[in-house]
Amino acid sequence: MVNKYTITVKNNSGAHQHYALFNKPPKVTGLVQSQIWSNVFATGNTPKNSTAKFSVYTQYYAIVGNSEGSPADGVQVNVTAEREVNLGSTKPDGEVVPGTTLGLSVSEDAPEFDDTTFPDGAYKESYEIKTKNDFTINDAKKHNYMIGLGGAKTGSGSMGPAATFMPEPNVDYQIEPVNVYYLTFGNYTQGALIDVNKIGSLCTIDYGVLNDDVTVVHDDHGNLVVQK
Repeated sequence: MVNKYTITVKNNSGAHQHYALFNKPPKVTGLVQSQIWSNVFATGNTPKNSTAKFSVYTQYYAIVGNSEGSPADGVQVNVTAEREVNLGSTKPDGEVVPGTTLGLSVSEDAPEFDDTTFPDGAYKESYEIKTKNDFTINDAKKHNYMIGLGGAKTGSGSMGPAATFMPEPNVDYQIEPVNVYYLTFGNYTQGALIDVNKIGSLCTIDYGVLNDDVTVVHDDHGNLVVQK
């Protein structure tokens, strides 16, 4: 079942604000020597004393593409292909239902998902990307290959990258999304890489403990506070 979550931001800061929503990077099993980046998922241009509203859905997508330069804070990621995925699950009777498995290969220096169908084999709460050995780590660095997670904020398709990282050859990646989002304000572009450790004012929205509809107040001291 696809859940819908909403985040309403009340701009009581006394100034015009630009809000940015991004998610906590997923848990990734498999060799990842580079950083797992969050991507700006959505932005909201909000006058003072007004509200911004974000809607997100727990329908996930595997994505592949390239960054516009070496991965770094603020660098844009361009998605060249996406595939809707199902996460692994367990039925009430205990039967394990594996999540989606996809193959990744490289053609003419461009990473792409294989047309070949793989048997589903992802772990619980995860999907899987299996990379081939038709590229090298140096190829991935030179051409800025990126794979990862795409999220939905319309309920009818991916809205771009939510978290990405550089793939390595001949690796099986198990990718487990985390249902935690972050809200901040400032000059951000949708799809750009963002490092949570470099952000000052930040509000954590953990849907594991919060209701599906969350209200955040941005007060005149610059604080972002989840309204109880």
